[in-house]
Amino acid sequence: MSRALPEIETALVVSATAGDSASVTAVVRALQGPVFAVAQRMLGDAGDAEDATQESLIRIVTRLGQFRGEARFTTWALRIAVRRILDFREHRAARASYSFDEFSADLADGADHEAPERIEDALLHRQIKIACTRAMLHCLDGDHRIAFVLGDVLELSSVDAAEVLEIEAATHRKRLSRARAAMQEFLGRNCGVYDAVAPCRCHARLGRALALGRVDPNALEAKHGDLVQLRRHISTFEQMRRVAAFFQADPELEHRRDFVVVVREMLTTLDTDHLEDPP
Repeated sequence: MSRALPEIETALVVSATAGDSASVTAVVRALQGPVFAVAQRMLGDAGDAEDATQESLIRIVTRLGQFRGEARFTTWALRIAVRRILDFREHRAARASYSFDEFSADLADGADHEAPERIEDALLHRQIKIACTRAMLHCLDGDHRIAFVLGDVLELSSVDAAEVLEIEAATHRKRLSRARAAMQEFLGRNCGVYDAVAPCRCHARLGRALALGRVDPNALEAKHGDLVQLRRHISTFEQMRRVAAFFQADPELEHRRDFVVVVREMLTTLDTDHLEDPP
């Protein structure tokens, strides 16, 4: 599964719009990964992200007849998905979950700076880094989080991201710049992976994270590399690119739901009039 937007050929969209089941399946299969990647980062909770992804995909396939070819199909589809994700459960994604200062205090709470950085804990350290990265996104409000996710995680151009968000490209660039600056300041002040002189270390957080259930030794999501390699990798980038490199180093998120099956089943019974956006 890739977070990058796929290229979906016009012929496939035309065939799906005409009701060809295999083409509809191909469209859903191509979009499910990128849509879930956005939903998970915007909503945090995996179950909510799966629900929002499912609803987004249904909206996309039931509106295929509205696609006029005035934008790339994937950009048009992502615009529908992002609109649904931002509206999901009373605009939950619009709010920051906590401030950067509150998150910084949480990282310092219970840290054991005498703990050794053991090779055998490398995957757990990587889990902590991934969890921290995802939590950090929720220090941003919704406008800046979605700007950062589209610009620095999915690596959309400002023109494409602005088209998805239905705002001016200059507005997107300003939001992305402010989000990067906030991340850069926080990481530089706290994160030893991002900056070797910063105080927080994943191995110092391990005992606290295990006690709170924030990492699971039986669910080692990070399968490749360790933080020593990642520190070296990130240090090779110039300052402005290091924030994006920090986030892009995480593995892609995996959903548990088979959206192709779910969407196909729902389309057989759903009254599509209920999927129309409110005026």
